[in-house]
Amino acid sequence: MSKSYHHGSLRDSLLEAGRRQVLEEGAASVTLRGLAKRVGVSHSAPLRHFDDRHALLDAIAAAGFAELIDELESAAQLSSLQARLSQYARAHARFALENGPLLDLMFSARAGDGAAATSAAEFFALGGRLLGERAERAPGPLPYLLAATLEGIGSLVSSGRLPVERVDEVVDEAVAMLLPAVQERLSS
Repeated sequence: MSKSYHHGSLRDSLLEAGRRQVLEEGAASVTLRGLAKRVGVSHSAPLRHFDDRHALLDAIAAAGFAELIDELESAAQLSSLQARLSQYARAHARFALENGPLLDLMFSARAGDGAAATSAAEFFALGGRLLGERAERAPGPLPYLLAATLEGIGSLVSSGRLPVERVDEVVDEAVAMLLPAVQERLSS
């Protein structure tokens, strides 16, 4: 058994190793048995923390959402809508550039009652707050439109179809296109 397992951090070790594997080889390559081997524990040890591969991937996706939300939170503190939208979009694109396969996993996870679904709901709620929606309501369509736009840009970035040196230009143009629609929606 590995030293980390004895210290009670097997779950964290599996999540960290799983994330690295998602980033290096894609989510399809991740297995409980393979991760057990990577972290140096018996092939059944991961089952103490994850019922199956799906539960492990759900936890990796949830951790990815938590990290993305942390990066995006600073945008919500800015006073102008344009500044919030710009910083949010740039942070999302940067996350995609650095974590493309993880972002793919996060947004391909099925909606349900798992940890990734809860984290995704928090992500969309943050988008709603950023766009000026009231927190007591479920997010309207704008946070989903914003996420879809940024996910599209992120996908282009992570696949190499959008050259890194053009990311800021494309993000700025997306913000310029979305801003009037968001302002109009908020004023009505």
